[in-house]
Amino acid sequence: MSAFFGDTIGIEFVPWGIYHFIPLVLVVLGVLVIYLLKDKIKASGHDKAIRYTLGTIGIISEVSLQIWVIANGNWTARANLPIGVCSFSLYLGVFVIFTKNWKVFEIGYFWAIGGVLSVVFPDILYGPDRFRYYVYLVLHMVFFFMYMYMMFVHDFVPTFKSFRKSFLLLLGVVLVFIVPVNLIFESNFMYLLEPGDTPFSLFESFSYPLYLTFCILLSMAGMAIWYMPVAIYNKVKAKKISE
Repeated sequence: MSAFFGDTIGIEFVPWGIYHFIPLVLVVLGVLVIYLLKDKIKASGHDKAIRYTLGTIGIISEVSLQIWVIANGNWTARANLPIGVCSFSLYLGVFVIFTKNWKVFEIGYFWAIGGVLSVVFPDILYGPDRFRYYVYLVLHMVFFFMYMYMMFVHDFVPTFKSFRKSFLLLLGVVLVFIVPVNLIFESNFMYLLEPGDTPFSLFESFSYPLYLTFCILLSMAGMAIWYMPVAIYNKVKAKKISE
């Protein structure tokens, strides 16, 4: 049991292996389940219980991660401050899931793509014989499901104006807060100093100003692409209403 909660690597996580494929399938299935059951959830009277359960899982996952790092003696402000885009998405998602706040949702929805990307391009070494594997995947999937739940069950559908507001706020957070923190403490929050195993590796050979610029542009493109499911959903919804 101590090995399960430890920070030594047992079964090593292999990108695109079976232990990567399973969570990818779970993300797709989770979204499909929420979408297919949305009308039943609305009529069931269990919406509040479901929302609070999702929010509680998110909080427990984040707290568990911090406890795991501290318990293994690895916590440092330089590496473990919860100030990445996924952490921000989680905080906003938890707030939305408990309060049904539309204004916060339209900001967090576009940031939540980080949850999907973190499952597609996971930055972990631990396999299924370690606690870290599960808390990483649950943490990134649950806040994504929060936004999907609010979108399908509560008809929270972001607009292009939402995209603009979300990107500008993220840009402000990056330039005013994250970049200075990274430069001062030589940390790598949001992978804005070094790419790691992320798509930002495309720009690894560039000078830092160019690297940062292209990272921001790629992030904006990703957020814009993330608007496409909204457009498709709106089209399907409009078609059903007209029938």
